[in-house]
Amino acid sequence: MAGVDEANHKKRKLPEVSEIEIDVSAPEPPSKKALRKAKRKASEAPLENASEQKTEDAADNEETSKKRSEHGIWIGNLAFSVTKDDLRKFLTSNCSFTDTTITRIHMPKSSEKHGKAQNKGFAYVDFSNQKATNEALGLSEHLLTGRRVLIKDAKSFAGRPEKSQGEASSGAAASGHPPSKRIFVGNLGFDATKEVIEEHFGKCGSVAHVHLATFQDSGKCKGYGWVTFDDLAAAEAAVRGFVMFDEDDEGEDYGSDSENRKKSRKPKQRKVWMNQLLGRRMRMEFAEDATTRYRKRFGKDGEGKKTQTAEISEVEPSDQDATGGQSQWSRPKQGKPDYSRYDKETVQKLSGAIVEPQGKKTTFD
Repeated sequence: MAGVDEANHKKRKLPEVSEIEIDVSAPEPPSKKALRKAKRKASEAPLENASEQKTEDAADNEETSKKRSEHGIWIGNLAFSVTKDDLRKFLTSNCSFTDTTITRIHMPKSSEKHGKAQNKGFAYVDFSNQKATNEALGLSEHLLTGRRVLIKDAKSFAGRPEKSQGEASSGAAASGHPPSKRIFVGNLGFDATKEVIEEHFGKCGSVAHVHLATFQDSGKCKGYGWVTFDDLAAAEAAVRGFVMFDEDDEGEDYGSDSENRKKSRKPKQRKVWMNQLLGRRMRMEFAEDATTRYRKRFGKDGEGKKTQTAEISEVEPSDQDATGGQSQWSRPKQGKPDYSRYDKETVQKLSGAIVEPQGKKTTFD
């Protein structure tokens, strides 16, 4: 028994492991204090960058606030990475004037991308004389950082669209029709109904009539229609896309003279948008008045009148008299569709004629 106990209590030998090598020449790892100091510096770096950016913006504003020269150009189609120095170098290297001739470079900047400020793709450059302006205008369509720049006179506004006069004329300018009580509504959902549209536009004013274009088979909306109001102001509000409502300030205690204060207090206004219905952004513009449209189509010189006249002039050969002229009882061709716009095979199918087979007949033994 004693021998067994001695065998059990013998110490086990540890497995042989290679000794750990320590590089004494290696730098000492940073302490916790050094790590905290580095973290503090990293947090202060954005503030320094912001201050530098503010300094640059201040310099740009100072340059922008300089008095503009009478001689200047507008240069567009610039790459977003182009700087003022690149633009200055491009002008001076391709023209005979010196750097001092350029009195001002205004390059608006957009939001930063990947931590770098970018321009908006255009800039204004002012010169001290007209000769330098004429030289710079000759550089239009030249390459700058791989893009052909467009250069125009800063005073030239040719090609710009004219601004609309007032909010009420915005819908008229878009449609070309004067303001009227009848408006066109587009981009409607197929599930839109007259009741839903009348309830929606009822916030603008009293709705007189709603006409929807529908499919013949399903009766669903085709996506557009017309709404007629009783008042012109209601139609203008609908085309504008929003209505202003007064909010009642209820539940507030004004004291003994509450009534006088309520009268003197201006009511708060709330804007309610009318340009969305069933999750779709509608297109609204003034439409032609129904009477005007009817006169255009069926008036004295209307489209419908011309069509009817053309149909009457086309008479059948049997309706002509012996002299070759039109008889007294001539009548237009009716019940005969016009096949002139179809090809030969389609005409045969539409007219009910027998279509001759084409190709070869294959028989099997």
